[in-house]
Amino acid sequence: MVEPSTLAPAIAEASAAAPAPALSRALVELTGGLSAHVAADGRFLFIAEASLRLLEYSREYIDHATLFELTGIEDVPLLQDAFSAAQTLGPQQCTVRLLRGLTDRVWMRLRIAQYTPRIGGAGGAGATFIVHGEDITAFKENEARLSDLAVRDAVTGLGNRQYIQQCIVETIQHAREGGPNFAVALLDLDGFKKVNDSLGHDVGDQLLRDAGQRLIAQIRETDMAARMGGDEFVLVLPGCDNEQALGGIVKRLLSAVQQPFQVGDQLLHLTTSIGVSFYPQHGDSAGLLIKHADAAMYCAKDRGRNGLFVYTDDLGDLHRKAFSLESAMFEAIHNGEFSLHYQPICDPISLNVKGVEALMRWHPALGPVSPAEFIPLAEANGLINLLGGWALRAACMQLARWDRTRLDGLYMSVNVSAQQFHHPSFPSLVWQAIADSGVEGHRLVLEITESVLMRDPEQANLVLRELQTLGVRFAVDDFGAGYSSLGYLKRFPLSALKIDRSFVKDMPTSPNDRTIVTAVLGLARELGLSAVAEGVETEEQRQMLIDRGCHSIQGWLVSKALPAGELEAAFASGRLNVDAGH
Repeated sequence: MVEPSTLAPAIAEASAAAPAPALSRALVELTGGLSAHVAADGRFLFIAEASLRLLEYSREYIDHATLFELTGIEDVPLLQDAFSAAQTLGPQQCTVRLLRGLTDRVWMRLRIAQYTPRIGGAGGAGATFIVHGEDITAFKENEARLSDLAVRDAVTGLGNRQYIQQCIVETIQHAREGGPNFAVALLDLDGFKKVNDSLGHDVGDQLLRDAGQRLIAQIRETDMAARMGGDEFVLVLPGCDNEQALGGIVKRLLSAVQQPFQVGDQLLHLTTSIGVSFYPQHGDSAGLLIKHADAAMYCAKDRGRNGLFVYTDDLGDLHRKAFSLESAMFEAIHNGEFSLHYQPICDPISLNVKGVEALMRWHPALGPVSPAEFIPLAEANGLINLLGGWALRAACMQLARWDRTRLDGLYMSVNVSAQQFHHPSFPSLVWQAIADSGVEGHRLVLEITESVLMRDPEQANLVLRELQTLGVRFAVDDFGAGYSSLGYLKRFPLSALKIDRSFVKDMPTSPNDRTIVTAVLGLARELGLSAVAEGVETEEQRQMLIDRGCHSIQGWLVSKALPAGELEAAFASGRLNVDAGH
């Protein structure tokens, strides 16, 4: 950009009363930078010795060159405009790159003024110019470094969020001008958090650097890569506008991350989940394309990790619904929209009730929301700790209220999520619920899935042993549907196995399911554990469980989960009875 020069008064003064030639040249040599007297066509009428040294040219070369020839080709039009403007508008300023020694470039801030001697005219083809240039190369290089740092990830050296967003904006513009459509791929390193938490951030950072280099090695020179933050990377892949075109690159990426990482003396294993969105099908802005790739990535994780998922419009609808539900959940807590229902756990022969399982329900104004929808959301946004703590306290208080009626003697079973169980305050929360309600600890059964126990077996054992001192008992929920590692059954202080409903459901028609249920019941018997069959809905299922020695059953055959008042009414009417021998 050509700018008016702030040297106008000084140059005008010099034009009006030029000092003696010897003194003038001495002053010019002291100024440094570029000092020259130039014709309108760029020929040098005079150039200081200091300028020759700066630009690394001989005087013989300069005598046959022009200023325009020494200017970087992309900056020549800017310099020509400055010369033209100086003739009509007065002194000008511009920043250009001059060739130094024909092999290098130096950034110069030039000030240009038409030279008008006291005698003679100005303008036209005979116009000449005073050019003074300040070397700002160091400033420009520092500016470039700072600009690079602004778009560079400090850990991996790849681009950062700002960089990849700008890449997407430019690639969209290129596509609109006739260039290829493209894909945005968002990769998340499966298992990275566990490595980072257990081995420290230094190991985690090195792992991120190594993973970034592996990703770069698998993509093309025309592709772009960045680290978004955490363990997420984003790739922009021009020309990949459908899943088939993407297949080869994705296969290479999955394979590259799956190979072991050697970090110090540690051999680490990771996989990656990849979500993809395509331009223009899935968005016409950087924000939308990244958002949709991120949503697809979480679907890849939900489907078992180490794979690819491509965004669909249905997925967008699901995420909008999930977002609405998540927002409503915060209000629901304040409005008291959550409640507990209680499902009886019965003796399979007498059908008398031994205990109940507390199950959370949500009834907003627009209608009930299934636990299958809101529980995963609560686990994802952290509300499960708040909701789980409330459920535990409310269930214990309800048990205490029943003790003051003819329903005394029941036990209460409460589900515990992985986040709850591994939260540092969980043992004290259980202790407080027991203390505030006054119920005996052995009448509280905490239901925990196999995956919760196996996530960190050492820590799990410590928590179970601590709670065992309060008398609390523990049941493995959905037994057989998870890890089913028999080693932990003798390692942890468990009291019951709950047979997953999927096995109970098909017992009458599936020999395999009957065999599994029989084996689980035999295992429980040999280990001195009680067994509870979930999802019992028919008399045929019930009889099969009785024949195999099942201790307890739970399901719609006896009763669905009911609010406390309706459950009390069922006992009062005689439809349900408390097990006297329990």
